[in-house]
Amino acid sequence: MTAPPPPARTAPRRWIAWLAALAIAAALLLAGEALIGRLSRDATESARVEAEAAADVVHQVLLRRLEAVEVLHRLTQSWLVLRESGNDQGRSAIETELASTVNAGQFGFIQVAIIGRDGWMLWSSIPGSGAPVYLGDREHFQVHARGLRGLFISIPLVGRVSQRWTVQLTRPLLGPDAAFAGVAVVSMDLHDLSEALAEIQFRPQDSAMILRGTLRAAHSRIPGTAIGTELPADDPLRASPPDQMTGSVLRRTPEGQQSITAWRRVAGTPLTVAYIQDYAASQAGVANLALLVRLTAGAGGAVTLMLVWVGLSLRARATARQVAAAAETERSLAEAASATYARRIAGLPGLIYGGDIRPDGTFTLTHASESAERVVGWTPAHLLDMPDPHELMEPSDAARQAEFYASVGQQGEAQREFRLRRGDGQWIWVRDSVRVVDRRADGTAEMVGYIADISDERAIQAKLQNAGRLTTLGEMATGLAHELNQPLAVMSLAADNASRALQRRGAAALPDIQERLSRIGQQAQRARDIVDHLRVFGRSDEGEPEPLSLAQAVEGASVLTNGALHAAAIDLSIDLPAGLPPVMARLVPLEQAIVNLLMNARDAIDDHRRETGREGEGAGWIRIAAAVEGPMLAMTIADSGGGIPDSHMDRLFEPFFTTKAPGKGTGLGLPLVHAAMRAFGGSITAANGPDGAVMTLTFAIAGAPAAAPVATAGAGAPTLPDAAPDIS
Repeated sequence: MTAPPPPARTAPRRWIAWLAALAIAAALLLAGEALIGRLSRDATESARVEAEAAADVVHQVLLRRLEAVEVLHRLTQSWLVLRESGNDQGRSAIETELASTVNAGQFGFIQVAIIGRDGWMLWSSIPGSGAPVYLGDREHFQVHARGLRGLFISIPLVGRVSQRWTVQLTRPLLGPDAAFAGVAVVSMDLHDLSEALAEIQFRPQDSAMILRGTLRAAHSRIPGTAIGTELPADDPLRASPPDQMTGSVLRRTPEGQQSITAWRRVAGTPLTVAYIQDYAASQAGVANLALLVRLTAGAGGAVTLMLVWVGLSLRARATARQVAAAAETERSLAEAASATYARRIAGLPGLIYGGDIRPDGTFTLTHASESAERVVGWTPAHLLDMPDPHELMEPSDAARQAEFYASVGQQGEAQREFRLRRGDGQWIWVRDSVRVVDRRADGTAEMVGYIADISDERAIQAKLQNAGRLTTLGEMATGLAHELNQPLAVMSLAADNASRALQRRGAAALPDIQERLSRIGQQAQRARDIVDHLRVFGRSDEGEPEPLSLAQAVEGASVLTNGALHAAAIDLSIDLPAGLPPVMARLVPLEQAIVNLLMNARDAIDDHRRETGREGEGAGWIRIAAAVEGPMLAMTIADSGGGIPDSHMDRLFEPFFTTKAPGKGTGLGLPLVHAAMRAFGGSITAANGPDGAVMTLTFAIAGAPAAAPVATAGAGAPTLPDAAPDIS
């Protein structure tokens, strides 16, 4: 009998094959989902970085307008001083300047208005707004009337004069007695600001907005319905900690659009800028790619189930082709997004550029936005082809490039201002804001920068400096009259003596007469020197720093202040060693800086005498000395005025802060000193000595490598702002 055949082994092998195919299909699906998840995370992170960069651009646009507001507020304070002194011509000149600045439309202001202490509007830059307008019930008037001395920004409101949506940026006006004398108001056009934000949008679905607290003040897409509205109670932007200055969140807009919102607070104000990037648009490419990956994984699993017998090698090649197709799709999407980004950047009002900073401070330009030709007059291609784009800067600024970029690489961000030569040969002032966005293992830092034309702002600052110089001349008028009376009195006495001698002694008196005539000539030359210094001091000087003798500037300042110091019984001693090297400065602004510090010292000594009950008991003193310290030259001006109170030291350079008696200060002294020293590439510091204040001016020595400028008000104090007032 024949034995039965052994059981077939094909069934177990089939199950093993099917199980293997199912395992492979599942692995493909899991790998696809993992790839989709990674691509989604990468797209989200890329969108967040792009939104934060756009928020930085919005922040710079708003800061530029706030800086212009600060200048206009200072001009309105000068308007009040001139009005109180009866100087109608000077007041009219400031009104013309305010109106022309606002009506030019560059900064998006509707008007500048001045409100009296009684709440009635005294003046407005809007033509034909002469009808009486009462603004005493407005919050931005009442907060200053109750004692607020800093900047106040109102909620969005409709102006009573302009009848347009605005926010009111206000500061109090101070009278001669330092008491509240009214309010200076700059009205910012919120529709114009919304239009400026619209130019920054990278995609049609994106938007930008500015918040005042939780109220929308400007919106790039829907200004007509958004301005003045409240953020929803559940909006994540409400939950951001007050001390957190920047961040990004995933949120839904009121229109139901899911977005990545990057925000940044404006320091010292209740304002927050935000850029809302359409999350769905950033994920659109990922969604398409996810569908492709899932279809590919499913197809791969089906093919594997049907062709499991073909072998692993054929399946591996198919998977490789699929991954390559996915990579090509991702590359195409990235190129399209990059082209859109470049097109939006080209429409910005400033130049965005990028590059690499090596640890030694060497900078390599890698890209520049298409807006370069509009801002600086050079095409991006021309800038990239230049051996060294820093040739467009002043030689002194170009020489400090390595030091500046090394500082950026260490600190992460920095800002500077310098002159730049456009393609048409015209020189303009620009502000360069630089930030590190990535650091590599070799120590190289990738950075992005934003260059904006600030020539108009610098022109306004120059006018303010000229106004301060004329104010200083007015304060010294009495002392200068005394200084001129001395040589005139000597000349008159010598002429009388010569006449009497000639009448009494005739020809025998000729030797004495010749001596008196010589004395008259000397005194006439002395009076002529004083007048020449006044003529030089009163003229405008807006040039660039150049090699200058420090002794020449000190001598000119002493000629202008000798009369005032002598009348106050103050001894001025000058100790400048022979052979001091020349410093980088301008004669007129430097003389003005020294004159302001000497007059501040005089007033401090007078106040100290009164406070200590020593009026008329001995002379006060002021000492000027200088010494070379490495690549810099330091000059100190010390006095016997008792020093600066510790409570005032932190506010010493705060705008419009003064410690002088009412009616003695205009707030234009130390701001001009600080601005001049920064323009020279130097610094100013304040400290207390044994007997009084010690002000130290530090200058770059002509021909020496420049050091980073620092301006502090004593040990541990923060860096000074671009413009700080004097304590006069």
